[in-house]
Amino acid sequence: MKIKITGFFSLLLIFLSLAGNAQKNTNTSKDSATVTSTTFGKATNFLIVSDYGWSGEKDQQVVANQMAKTADSVEATFIITCGDNFQVAGVVSTQDPLWKSCFEDVYKAKSLQVEWYPVMGNHDYKGNTQAQIDYSKISSRWRMQDRYYTLVKKINDSISARLIFIDTAPLVTQYRNNPTDYPDAVKQDNDKEIEWLNNVLTNAKEQWIMVFGHHPVYSASQKHGNTPEMIARVKPLLNKYHVQFYFCGHDHDFQRLHEKGSNVEYIVTGTGGEPRPCSTNEMSVFSHSEPGFSVVSLKGNKARVCFVGVNGNIIYDFSKSYK
Repeated sequence: MKIKITGFFSLLLIFLSLAGNAQKNTNTSKDSATVTSTTFGKATNFLIVSDYGWSGEKDQQVVANQMAKTADSVEATFIITCGDNFQVAGVVSTQDPLWKSCFEDVYKAKSLQVEWYPVMGNHDYKGNTQAQIDYSKISSRWRMQDRYYTLVKKINDSISARLIFIDTAPLVTQYRNNPTDYPDAVKQDNDKEIEWLNNVLTNAKEQWIMVFGHHPVYSASQKHGNTPEMIARVKPLLNKYHVQFYFCGHDHDFQRLHEKGSNVEYIVTGTGGEPRPCSTNEMSVFSHSEPGFSVVSLKGNKARVCFVGVNGNIIYDFSKSYK
């Protein structure tokens, strides 16, 4: 018997199809695996946390507690932050009490006493940004060399990773045009930073090249979304020099986005303190809202990225090999 599909049922089928596709992009962590000491094996493992500076409030402390357990399990050798280290207005000096309430007292577990490589976010730019650089002279683990900087991590005898940390807030017009709220943004030389980034990428010989900043290039979030200035000035360099990953925060969710024809994986991991609702767009591979952080594992020619929740649950897990 043939079934006639009316206009109403046709619309219903389209709705159900769209709902199914959305589910693929907003997977939940129910019944997922958890991070254990054997999850990654012997590799160079590190954690990434962003948008986390809430003096232990909201979800910051519970995220930090699980970071400690995971860092111990995977033997994390360092931690990277993608900005908004201090909510909601940065720090005033290296002696600001927020250093204790947002950082030292929250991430005090033994496994987190490794080197931290931060970048600054827009909320950090509401305060004294130089103080975050100067704190590196006081702290044994806070290692912000400058507003933007780079370093190399050796993976094995033949493979290394180039890690590049950029300062994105001064690139964004709305902050430069608001010196009252963001006094240090307009003082920065954007052309100098972009020239520096181009030079670093031009001379990078490492097999893995990863860039870390606060603002997304692409994001499906309805809170902030894409950053036009990042698309105009940073994205061309990422594509030109075949960067494999761009990690960021700013939008408070987990996202993996991929642009057709590009080598770059765009990763948003802004769930270190206050997750917000997520959404998807045409570039979304995965999108999810849950407190947590990311783990990156580098082993030979394979990089593995995991989004991890506060129960140690693996929210999303994918691998990429370099060519």
